[in-house]
Amino acid sequence: MGEAQRYTRVARALHWLIALLVAGNVVGGIVIANVENQNTLYDLHRSTGFVILCLAAIRIVWRLTHRPPPLPAHMPALQKFAAEAVHWALYGFMFATPLAGWAAANAYGATVSVYWLFNLPSIAPKDEGLLNILKGTHAVLAISFTAAILVHFAGAMFHTIVQRDGLMRRMWPV
Repeated sequence: MGEAQRYTRVARALHWLIALLVAGNVVGGIVIANVENQNTLYDLHRSTGFVILCLAAIRIVWRLTHRPPPLPAHMPALQKFAAEAVHWALYGFMFATPLAGWAAANAYGATVSVYWLFNLPSIAPKDEGLLNILKGTHAVLAISFTAAILVHFAGAMFHTIVQRDGLMRRMWPV
């Protein structure tokens, strides 16, 4: 597969960096939800969520200014539509999930510190009712995000194992 059929190096680097950060934050979120007194984990989770948000902004600008390689001509139209839909859903989750978490932290009354270097401005007032809504929203978004990631991964595995069409090499880091 030629370089012209692959995503750019920047797109591949952003993809895998965000994937690793999201995977870590999903695991961290599960731990936080099931263990008491995890203030340091909360700080790391919030900080990483903000980094994901920033990288997602860079990634969307990159995607809009650097066209991805076209999907293979042999791919059925429904699969092409599904691939595009899942990709755009993932972009949406990369923004909505951290923003809901940031707002939930503020509604709780917490200041979001990014790796103890600087504090983010508050985007929601301290409010217990709002906190409950935002916590639920963040949880639903995180679960939906994880489901979309699993669908994306399943599609990649389908093309790698069943179709054997080399599609995954377009995004493979090396």
